[in-house]
Amino acid sequence: MARGGYLPDWQRAVVVLSAAVVLTVIVAALYWARTIFMPVALAIFLTFVLSPVVAWFQRRGLGRGPSVILTVALSVVVSGGLGVVIAQQVAGLADTLAQPAEREKLKARLTEAKEAVVGSGESKFGKLVDEVGGVFVPKPAEKSGSPEVVVSAPSPGWMAQVEEYASPALELVGQGAFAFLLTVFMLLKREDLRNRMIRLTGAGKVTTTTKAVDDASRRVSRYLLTQLLLNTAFAVVILVGLLVIGVQYAPLWAVIAFVMRYVPYIGTWIGVLPPALFTLAVSETWGPAIAVVGLFIGLELVCNNVFEPLLYGPSMGLSEVAQLVAAGLWAFLWGPIGLVLSGPLTTCLLVLGKYVSRFEFLDVLLGDEPVLEPKVAFYQRLAARDQDEAADIALAEAGKADPVAVFDRVVVPALCLAKRDEADGDLSKDDLKFAVRATREVAELVLAEAPKPPAEAPPDARVRVLLCPARDEIDHAGTDLLAHLLDPVRWEIDMTADETLASELLARVEAFRPAAVVIGSLPPGGMAHTRYLVTRLRARFPDLKIVVGRWGRGAEFADDEEKAGSGGGADAVEPTLAETVQRLAGWYAVFSAAGEPAAADRAAKSGRVGTAGAMV
Repeated sequence: MARGGYLPDWQRAVVVLSAAVVLTVIVAALYWARTIFMPVALAIFLTFVLSPVVAWFQRRGLGRGPSVILTVALSVVVSGGLGVVIAQQVAGLADTLAQPAEREKLKARLTEAKEAVVGSGESKFGKLVDEVGGVFVPKPAEKSGSPEVVVSAPSPGWMAQVEEYASPALELVGQGAFAFLLTVFMLLKREDLRNRMIRLTGAGKVTTTTKAVDDASRRVSRYLLTQLLLNTAFAVVILVGLLVIGVQYAPLWAVIAFVMRYVPYIGTWIGVLPPALFTLAVSETWGPAIAVVGLFIGLELVCNNVFEPLLYGPSMGLSEVAQLVAAGLWAFLWGPIGLVLSGPLTTCLLVLGKYVSRFEFLDVLLGDEPVLEPKVAFYQRLAARDQDEAADIALAEAGKADPVAVFDRVVVPALCLAKRDEADGDLSKDDLKFAVRATREVAELVLAEAPKPPAEAPPDARVRVLLCPARDEIDHAGTDLLAHLLDPVRWEIDMTADETLASELLARVEAFRPAAVVIGSLPPGGMAHTRYLVTRLRARFPDLKIVVGRWGRGAEFADDEEKAGSGGGADAVEPTLAETVQRLAGWYAVFSAAGEPAAADRAAKSGRVGTAGAMV
C-alpha cells in the first residue's frame, strides 16, 4: 500500500471501474425488476411507519401478533375509507369535465388566463407562443377539392379492450397485495430481519452493530411517522381551507397535497397546481385561485419554519441537492411511486451510511455535513489558489473559537499538508510560495477580526524571546504565527531566518541574549536538524530555556513522528501553538513572581542565560 494508506493508481482505477459496474448493475436491476422492488420498498416504508404504533399496542399488554393485526386492520379501514371518498371525488370531477357547458367554460377561462399572461395572438410575444405551439401541435391541413380518402384500422375486439384495461389494473392490484402481505410479515418478523441484517453487516462487532441498528431503526420510524402525521395535518388544514374558500372537490385536492408533500422541496408547489388551475377555470374572478395559492404558500411556510423544526428535532442530515437528485433518480426508475417514496428511501440509505461502516460512502454522498475537515478544505482552496474562499473558511472557524485555536486546527495543519505534498512532488514551488503568502495574510485577517483584550499596564521591562524556524519557509510561516500571538508589550521578540546554521543561531543568541528560544519545526521531517540545533544550544548555554514547537502533528504524520524521536534535550516539545503559549506563560509567571524583570540581562552578563516567560 502506498504512503498514508493511499492505493496505487492502478488499484484505484480497478476500484473505480468495479464501483461503476456494480452501480450500473444495481440501477439496471432496480429499473427492470421494479415490479418486485417497488412493493418491497413500499413495504419497508410502511413497516417503519407502523412499527411505533405496533410498539405502542405492545406496551399496553397486547402480544406482537394481535398488535400487528390491530394496527394493520386500522390502516386498512382508514385507507379503504379514504379510497372510497377519492373514488367518488374523481368520478364527480370526470362528470363535471364531461359536460359540454363546463368544458366550454373551462376553455374560455383558460384562454382568458393565457391572454392575461402572454397576451393575445396579435402581440409579438403571443404570436411567438402560437408559433411554438404550432410546432408541437400542427394545425390540420386545409381541405382541398379532391375527395379525401380515410383508411381506418379495424377496431379491436372486446377481449382485446378488456385485456388492455385489465392488465395494468391487475398488475397494480397484485403489487398492492404483495406490499400488504410483505408489510404484515415484516412487522411480525421484525426482530428476525434485524438479526439477519446485523449478521450481514456486523463484521464481528455484534454489540456495536446491534446498538447502531436499533438506534437507526427507531430514528427512521419516528421520523417517518412524524412526517406522516404532519403531512396528514397539512392535508386536513388544506381541506378545511378549500371548503371555506368554496372550492369543489376539496377532499381530492387535499389528498393530492398530502401525497405530493413527500416529494422534497417541490412537492407542495406541484400539489397546488391542480386546485389552483381548476379554481381559476370555474371561477368568474381571480380571487378564489389567488386564495388557494396563498393558502398553500402560507401553510408551507408555517410548516417549514415552525412545526418541522419543532417536531423533527435534529435534522436527519440530508443534503438538499442529494434529495432533489434522488427524487429525479427514483422517479426515472419507478415513476410517480418512486417520486413519492424518494424521500423515505433516501433517508433510509443515509441512516445506513451513518451507522454501517461498509456503507459510509452513502453518508458522504447524501449527507449535509461537510465531508472535508476545515483544515483540509482550507488547504484545498490554497492549493487551488483560491485565497478568498480559504479566508472565508478560516474566518468561519474564527467565529467559533479564538485565533490560537484557529491556527492550531486549521492554519498550521494546512501548512503541514503543503509541506508534505511539496516534498512528494504533488505541489510545485510556486504553489507552495502562494500557500505560504496566503496563509500569512489570512492569519492577519483572523487576528484583525478577533476581539481585542483590554489594555494592561506595561511591565517594568520586557522579556526577550528568540524565535527560530528550524529549516524552511513552512517552519518560518508557523513561527510567524507564534510571533503574532505573543504580546509585544510583554515580549521583546526577535526571529532568525529559515535555514539558519547552528553557528549563526549561537551568534544570534550571544548578541540578543534571550531568556528563551523557541524552535519551530513543523512535520513532516526536520527533527534531525532540530535536535542538532538544540544540542548545540544546550552545550553553549546550559541554563537557556528551549522549546521545540512541533506544531501540526496529527494522525496524518503518525509514522513520521514515531521516527522523529525526542527533542534532543529541549525543556519541552509542544504539539500546538496554544500549549507553547501556555508553557511560556507559566515561565513568565514564575519570572514575574521573582520580581526580577532584568534577570535575563544579568544572566547574560554573567556568562549564562536564565529563565524566561511568555504572554499571559
